Amino acid sequence: MKQLLLAGAGHANLHIIKEWKQNPIPDTALTVVSPSPYQYYSGMFSSFTEGIYNMEDIRIDVKALTEEAGGTFLQEAIMSVDGSQKIVLTDQGKVFGYDAVSFDIGSLTAHTELPGVKEHAKRIKPNYHFPEMIEEMRNSTNPVIVGGGIAGTEMALSLQAYRRRHGQKGWVSLITSSDRLLAQQSNRVSNKIEEITEEAGINLYVDQQVKSIDKQAIWTNRNEAIPYDDVLWLTGPKAPDLFRVSNLPIDKDGYLQVESTLQVKDYPSIFGAGDCITLSNAPNLPKNGVFAIREAPILWENIRGFLTTGDGRHYKPQQRYLSIMSIGNYTGFLMYGDIVLKGKWAWKWKHHIDTTFIQSYQF
Repeated sequence: MKQLLLAGAGHANLHIIKEWKQNPIPDTALTVVSPSPYQYYSGMFSSFTEGIYNMEDIRIDVKALTEEAGGTFLQEAIMSVDGSQKIVLTDQGKVFGYDAVSFDIGSLTAHTELPGVKEHAKRIKPNYHFPEMIEEMRNSTNPVIVGGGIAGTEMALSLQAYRRRHGQKGWVSLITSSDRLLAQQSNRVSNKIEEITEEAGINLYVDQQVKSIDKQAIWTNRNEAIPYDDVLWLTGPKAPDLFRVSNLPIDKDGYLQVESTLQVKDYPSIFGAGDCITLSNAPNLPKNGVFAIREAPILWENIRGFLTTGDGRHYKPQQRYLSIMSIGNYTGFLMYGDIVLKGKWAWKWKHHIDTTFIQSYQF
């Protein structure tokens, strides 16, 4: 019997588990390997932080979902891969063979090698650490978030909304090394979100690159000491070490290099999707879950074709995509190209999209 191994339970691999339940690949066993039995949906992290969602609202029971589909779930992490021998080694010292393997393990957090970061800063990746970290940030007297991208800005606004609603003293601070928030977006988008952030009462430190963290303060390139009680590190994505140590084809940053079929060119039995990969035909694609959702059905069809006799499909990422941030108080901030809109209706739209997605994997 052939063996399909799913490493991680991101959007694309979850789709495979769901499809497997309805239409399994003949003469093939399914095994899912993940370090946690739950997958937490990052799209709902901000509203969880604000207290709108509870734990059960934002997580998927991957173990139960896998077993319901007739597969085997292993609570382990893959540490290395031998693409030639088609085997993986886990953190439990076990070796597993595969006929096809799909990596959807997400990314890690960048710049954690700076002095004091690993000792003093909280991180939410891998994402099963998220609930514990947020509870500590909620109760902090002086919480600081480092990172002015979508994740950091969204988290700062949601945390501020929670603290105001619960009458907590002290304000959230947000530090970014860029000269504006959401630097990957247009100036118009940045100006609007900075206005919203300042109206929320957040202490905003722009163009401040963190150099180190000690027990009392965060030190920046301006030799400024920013005091904190708790600091959450949200400084963008970093490639997992797995692909580098396994000597698999990677891009300059260490992400798994895959072709438009979502396969590794030199090892066609290895597939990948989501934030852990770089596409050869779109190397500058942002690490954003919206692409993994679109990759999912193509990944499933191509894995099925590889293990049987079917043809594959090519993934071509969309040029523009909708993004909605949750910015506190049941309010959304919608971005589509240079279009930017704010309102309660935008949050309701995001709520509908997110809850529809996660409920499709809950039972």
